[in-house]
Amino acid sequence: MQILIVEDEVHIRSSIAEMLADEGYTVLEAGSVEEGIRIVDQEAPSVVLSDINLPDGDGFRILHYCKSQGHPCSVLFMTAFGNRELAIQAITEGADDYISKPIRFDELFARLHRIKEMQNLRGQVQRKVARKVAESELSILGDSRPMQLVRRIAEKASESHAPLLITGETGTGKGLLAKLIHTSSTRKEHPLISINCASIPENLLESELFGYRKGAFTGADRNKQGLLEEVGDGTLFLDEIGEMPSALQAKLLHVLDDGAFRPLGGMKSQRFKGRVIAATNVDLEEKIGQKEFREDLYYRLSVLTIEMPPLRHRIEDIIILAERIYAVLAEEMGCSETRLPFNMVDQLQSQPWPGNVRQLRNYLERMLILDGDTDVTLASPNLAEALHRFEKSFIERTIAECSDDKQKAADQLEIGLSTLYRKLEA
Repeated sequence: MQILIVEDEVHIRSSIAEMLADEGYTVLEAGSVEEGIRIVDQEAPSVVLSDINLPDGDGFRILHYCKSQGHPCSVLFMTAFGNRELAIQAITEGADDYISKPIRFDELFARLHRIKEMQNLRGQVQRKVARKVAESELSILGDSRPMQLVRRIAEKASESHAPLLITGETGTGKGLLAKLIHTSSTRKEHPLISINCASIPENLLESELFGYRKGAFTGADRNKQGLLEEVGDGTLFLDEIGEMPSALQAKLLHVLDDGAFRPLGGMKSQRFKGRVIAATNVDLEEKIGQKEFREDLYYRLSVLTIEMPPLRHRIEDIIILAERIYAVLAEEMGCSETRLPFNMVDQLQSQPWPGNVRQLRNYLERMLILDGDTDVTLASPNLAEALHRFEKSFIERTIAECSDDKQKAADQLEIGLSTLYRKLEA
């Protein structure tokens, strides 16, 4: 970790620098605000340890500069002993922590350790967000004419608040497209809540969507907030809408028409402020003909419609998708080579891919787990065993990288320590 000390009194700065260097930190020094800002730009330190009162201004200028320029460094202020008001101001304005002078080095090291943990956590969150964004972008990746049309409609859909219906075969990326449209819309700061209409029994699905009031039925011993309320100004994604029971279809239509709903057992209607995106892999018009789906709900949901094409109808996109998926998976697995092997191109383009993009991803993941063995077929046996071997070797490598500190390795892998031991012994 690289630390910039901004302190105008040389003897104080030097003693802090010496102690930090002895602990293994890389130390930079500045005696003024301007010098500190220049070093921040040039060296991008992980932490700025700054006095507040400096010859050419106060340390808040450095803090504000770092925030305005998007520097990811943490700022730790040194304040005079007992100056609680200034310390509170520092935290309020965005500093990560403060420490009182005269500095106790055990306290400083504890503060720096906590900051490092916070930075690691931020890094994990950022990587997860980046991974989710990359995954959702797969839904519009491709140069084929069908995908060009998908992108055009998706762009319009992200600018609209109207209901959206996404159709297409299993594995074409309907859920990923819903996420991408949500994160590209003005609702992106609000939640995206998903529910699969085919996986929940009718009575439970209704209470999940609408919620209920205490005493509404046997066992309702408290109020329960439904997803229609929980979503707020966000997006409610109804997957497998074609499997929604008829009675619930009528209630959903009422919500879309009137912008209101009533929890089970409730006396007052509540406003629905969210947006509905629905998806299905069945032909809803055929279901309408069979009296299994309401025609009026279909027209209400399909104000905007996007049909996700199957992979066999856009063969020219297969390699584009495979290259992106392979690179992401290889990086996640710590592979040195992240480029799709050239000898896989013909094999990938010759497959029918009935499971579409999901099947393609699973196949590429299997290839990586089995060390790029291109002789492995789509129906390769012993996948579970190969997955187990890879998982165990990955855990062992992580433990080695953490100097055999199993707790640290478990934290890095985002699993419990007992889970780590269990996976090693399996």
